[in-house]
Amino acid sequence: MRRQLLRRTQHLSLAIAILALAASGWLITRRVLEHRQEQASLATGRRVGLVAGHSGYDSGAVCPDGLTEAEVNLDIARRTAARLRRMGAQVDLLQEFDPRLSGYRADVFVSIHADTCEGNYSGFKVARVEHSALPEAEDRLVDCLWQQYEVATSLARHPNTITFDMREYHAFGEIDPQTPAAIIEVGFLSGDRWLLTAQPDRVAKGVADGILCFLAAAGTGEP
Repeated sequence: MRRQLLRRTQHLSLAIAILALAASGWLITRRVLEHRQEQASLATGRRVGLVAGHSGYDSGAVCPDGLTEAEVNLDIARRTAARLRRMGAQVDLLQEFDPRLSGYRADVFVSIHADTCEGNYSGFKVARVEHSALPEAEDRLVDCLWQQYEVATSLARHPNTITFDMREYHAFGEIDPQTPAAIIEVGFLSGDRWLLTAQPDRVAKGVADGILCFLAAAGTGEP
């Protein structure tokens, strides 16, 4: 009798555990779908400009085995554009000195680059123009890219190597000054090569999520 009661109790406990796991899985799936719908609503109808750094101009940094920064940048920019387009955004994929940059207007503009093959450094960095016409908006864009890219890639921030060329990036002076803009160097071709070449979708997710974060804040009118 006791054995039967024990077995029934065990079976009941197992059934409850299975039901709890199923309910938990359903809730997680629902939350993921809701999150994707929210992201899609943020991007729908928004115009995003993405520069694939050095594309159409030169190779950028070159590694000893021939890997070029330009090809890495273009791959990541294309994947980022595809992610944002799936969410309904209108994305312009631009070259380094694209003629469309003159007076270019969009809800957000991001130029994608990678850092040197020299040394064994690791990390990423984000910057905006030094003297901005939209300092609050561009600070928000930079903050979103810092936060979301770090989460997506687990790379460390490398702010100490932000250069004058990043803060005075040529495209900042070509696009419409009312277009919020930033430049991101997504990692070093030396220490972060595996991430940039073997897991480019993680990199693209980080950039896309940073842009969506900015659009979300802009949509709510946050200062």
